[in-house]
Amino acid sequence: MILAFEFTYLAHNGVLENLLKQSCLESGIKHLITREDTRVILYVEESEERLGAFADVLSASLPLSLFFKSSSVYVAESFPTQDESIPLLNIPLAFTPKKITSIETQSSPLYLLPYSEFNVASDTLSLFKEGEKILEASSSESFEDIYALLTTALCEGKTVQVKTASGLFVLGRIEKSKLLPSMKNVEVLPTDLSVVERMVVIRENEIKALATLERPSIRCKVNAMFAQKEILPTSRVLVRLADEWLVYHLCRRLFNQGVLFLFKAPATLLKADMCVLTSLNLPVVEPLQVSVLENGEIVLVKGKSYASKTLLENTKKFEEPSHGAFASIMQEHHLFDAKSSCFYLSKFYDDKLMNYSSEHGMLNLTSVPLPSSFEALFEQIAQNSESSARLIENYKNTYPEIYAQALHVKIPETLPKSVYSLWKIIAVVLGFTSDFDNGAEVLIELAEDFGGQKGPRMDYFLQKEDALISDMNYIKLIRSGMSFKLAGTDDATLSFGYVQSLAHFISDMSDYYKENLLNEKIALAGSLFGFRRFTEMVYKNLKPNHPICLNRELPIELNV
Repeated sequence: MILAFEFTYLAHNGVLENLLKQSCLESGIKHLITREDTRVILYVEESEERLGAFADVLSASLPLSLFFKSSSVYVAESFPTQDESIPLLNIPLAFTPKKITSIETQSSPLYLLPYSEFNVASDTLSLFKEGEKILEASSSESFEDIYALLTTALCEGKTVQVKTASGLFVLGRIEKSKLLPSMKNVEVLPTDLSVVERMVVIRENEIKALATLERPSIRCKVNAMFAQKEILPTSRVLVRLADEWLVYHLCRRLFNQGVLFLFKAPATLLKADMCVLTSLNLPVVEPLQVSVLENGEIVLVKGKSYASKTLLENTKKFEEPSHGAFASIMQEHHLFDAKSSCFYLSKFYDDKLMNYSSEHGMLNLTSVPLPSSFEALFEQIAQNSESSARLIENYKNTYPEIYAQALHVKIPETLPKSVYSLWKIIAVVLGFTSDFDNGAEVLIELAEDFGGQKGPRMDYFLQKEDALISDMNYIKLIRSGMSFKLAGTDDATLSFGYVQSLAHFISDMSDYYKENLLNEKIALAGSLFGFRRFTEMVYKNLKPNHPICLNRELPIELNV
């Protein structure tokens, strides 16, 4: 009997093929693995009884993965005669069900190992306190001693530096997070998956994503109950489960001691009370950050370690980030023979609206200009029309402090020409914050906190409204928000209006491109699409009329 196990696996990193190969070799079963684009098929030939047992083993051994979308099994008519080609695997697979069971099982040679690459014959784990080595371990018994000391220290409120594949980090109880000078690049580690909802608002599909093989982080809102404790200085956190065996062992012990959350901060932010070092040279793995949409679509926000090497090499050919991002989506979705448009909206680089066709190549259609200063901005609005001049005068008289404060804020010359930068400017103009650098984040969080479904329609227009090639009109965009504020609209509603109206603008422009450029696909790229609620609105508006393409295995922002 011949069975075919068919999988849809989006990445070309060799992970699924190698896991399937390992299961087949361990079972001693005749097999062949084939791949075509995202479709991986495992053919196995054996007696019906052995195939049934193998199917059970395979089901239990395959981990959840961000890139694993669907599977099916059917009886094949014949066994393929083609050659098998298994990609080389360069990623450590530490959190498969089999590996996790092994490091928890006393009779296993992997029991209590701190790293998946650790060799007890040649590697050591050392514990330091105040610069002095107090313990060295290379066996399960001595590992237990180190874990016990670290667990006690963390329970008592001390901090511990650990080495992981993604760098050096300091761990501490979440109650000690106020020791940190900043929460930038700081993550929250639940000590068990079951406690995640005690801190943050999170959906079921996001909880599943946290537990995948890739161990990504997800940006979440702190829930009202936890916020009342005033432990955290921020309302949004990056949540990640333990992504190294050493940290996993500590989390298990801390959970049993009633410690539910740790902070994980870059070692540059805080000097630790204790330090764990290893002689092992760990492979460098760039951690992933994802956003999980309501429809189950996963947006890869950061991290390139799980992408194929061929894709990564091809992205280096482009100097312009927007062009590289668009080209990467075209390559992943095989769009070089199709007409397609791309909305590249970034937190870090200049935005671009682009179009591609085989006849004309890649064309820039729309860029985002910025005012040189707040004074120049108010003058430009006032000079636009008599009604605009009255608007500025009325705004100045109604909100004199906000107006005066804006005039003292400098717009950096190096500011990326993007909608995100415009949101920084808008946040200051409308008085959401006087902190220019954080203005866009304030606007986004206000929009995320908005409880309704519809905000005011803000004026995202082009300077030449009927032209295919034209820059965005920031004067109308900012003026519309000032008008609504004068009408008494609150900050959260204004912010939601700006985010929702951008989603409508993308939909309107997509319709316009489809009508005038005959495009067949819409590509979404850039870090602004890492904000879940915004991207969900874009999907809702586009999906009925336009096929949407996002990166499958590369992040939406390549050069971050």
